[in-house]
Amino acid sequence: MLIEACCSDREILEQSILKSRWHVHSKFNHSFNIQDETSQRLAVISTEQTAAVPNGIYLKVSDFEQLLSEVRVGDPLIMQNRILRIAGRQLVVSPTREYTSHYVSTGGLTAEGWKEYSFSLKKVKKPTGYQEPLSTVFDSGNDFTKAIDALCSDSLPHQRKALHFLIGRGPGLTPSGDDMLIGYLAARLILDNRDTKLETYLRTKLLSVADLTTDVSKHYLLCGLDQRFNQSILQLLKAVSEITDELEPAIQLVLQTGHTSGADFLAGFSRTLNYFRNERREATQIASDETGDNEKETGYEGGKKWQIG
Repeated sequence: MLIEACCSDREILEQSILKSRWHVHSKFNHSFNIQDETSQRLAVISTEQTAAVPNGIYLKVSDFEQLLSEVRVGDPLIMQNRILRIAGRQLVVSPTREYTSHYVSTGGLTAEGWKEYSFSLKKVKKPTGYQEPLSTVFDSGNDFTKAIDALCSDSLPHQRKALHFLIGRGPGLTPSGDDMLIGYLAARLILDNRDTKLETYLRTKLLSVADLTTDVSKHYLLCGLDQRFNQSILQLLKAVSEITDELEPAIQLVLQTGHTSGADFLAGFSRTLNYFRNERREATQIASDETGDNEKETGYEGGKKWQIG
């Protein structure tokens, strides 16, 4: 029987992912994951959803439910010529519609964008995986938020210690510490302030050390390092940059991810933005004190000057 995917990540069509051996890695009520023979890549097969994920393959509900009832964890499958052979069926990964999981810059974060975002976030009372309301993230002294601060520092020993604390910490398929790490990566991306040395260190750890975290979480961390995210996250980054009426809906959409995964992502994202905002304020104040200049604070984002005041 032939099944045609109705929506897929463009990356699925562009990578050598389509000519390799895979197996069913894990199975849930509304999706199942497949993993390649190197155990370094995952793809997600599910029904269509607004928060489409990196390496996602989405089917009509009837096709998916039939396939889900037939596959078993460990079942082998082959991807070749855009056809996935699984459970006696052929799934054609040549969709009429595709999406991209890659981040595309829309101008960075402005002072006004930060003001609107932080105001909206302070109204969110949903608890994080570390058992604090998301609204308290800017002032929290929790070990998780302090670890994010350490990641933002210039001290590699402190950064590595923070990574080791966060990665794999927490229950579930995507532990809270990992979701916060993805938020950290997204924040530095939108600030155009990536730490490539730390990213290289994290990537090396993920690819060379077994059992640091779950396979599913490892997949999303590696995608984050490649600047690839869920559609809900990409919508948030766009809304923060462009300051539209879609900002609060975008925050709410991210919060719908998992039990606390969305809140944990926003915690890491927000704490990182706040760290560098405060760093710039302090640097500007020092410069102002030295020159006797009492003008409003200024900073730079994406090559453009902005003011806080």
